[in-house]
Amino acid sequence: MQTDPRIIRTRKSVVDALLALMSEREIEKITVKDITQKAEVNRATFYHHFKDKQALLQYTLEEHLIRYCVEPFNEIDTFSRELILGVLEAIIELHDYLEGHCQLNFHKFLLDIEQEIKSTLIARFFPIVKQGLNHPSDDYALLETYKLVGGLYSSAVAIRKVNHQRSQLINYTADELIK
Repeated sequence: MQTDPRIIRTRKSVVDALLALMSEREIEKITVKDITQKAEVNRATFYHHFKDKQALLQYTLEEHLIRYCVEPFNEIDTFSRELILGVLEAIIELHDYLEGHCQLNFHKFLLDIEQEIKSTLIARFFPIVKQGLNHPSDDYALLETYKLVGGLYSSAVAIRKVNHQRSQLINYTADELIK
């Protein structure tokens, strides 16, 4: 089902307003009124699309997570070094983007960001992992999926802390995780 372009534009405007405001001040000091004024929409329009500011934050994170970490890999149904490289780079890029646009608030939401990324990747990778295992149990496939996603996420966070050698570290991590 195709979404109405007006809905897409309105949500984008509200998300962009939130991100712009989050680069200027802490989230606790941003009101729905601030967001609606910046987005040039009325409060009723805001509440038509989002229950509250927290719902807008969740939506914003999910939209960026889907754009960076899920969509590029939708058609892939087997593990490969390229998949691992792509996911590592996507997590790093998402973190870079969110920290760059939400400097004052990024660290407050790290746990939320981590949970969203991990749960999304677990859901996406579980069928691929299960398909690749010789063991019939979902429990083993889930365990392997958690190990993979945990390794991917933790490695991406560690690589972000190193400004030099990112490329080499990403390649090394992909080689280790694909084993």
